[in-house]
Amino acid sequence: MAEMTQLIYEGIWEEVITHAPELSGRRVRRTIPDEPQKSEPNQPMLEVLKKLEERRKGKPFTDGSDTRKILREARAGKVFSDDADK
Repeated sequence: MAEMTQLIYEGIWEEVITHAPELSGRRVRRTIPDEPQKSEPNQPMLEVLKKLEERRKGKPFTDGSDTRKILREARAGKVFSDDADK
């Protein structure tokens, strides 16, 4: 007896229908939930992000373009500080 494999495609209809070519000629079953599943926010990660945002207040924004220069200076012994008064 041939072994059956079960494929599961989950998402909104527009995402699932993109697999139509793979399913052509095959039997399929659709299950439509009564209500969309609501995911709960990841509270611990949100707390970490809030703390990071709080730490960044008042610090200048950098786009990352001078990251290599800063790393080279740090490796060469230049001292960096989070406190501008030092």
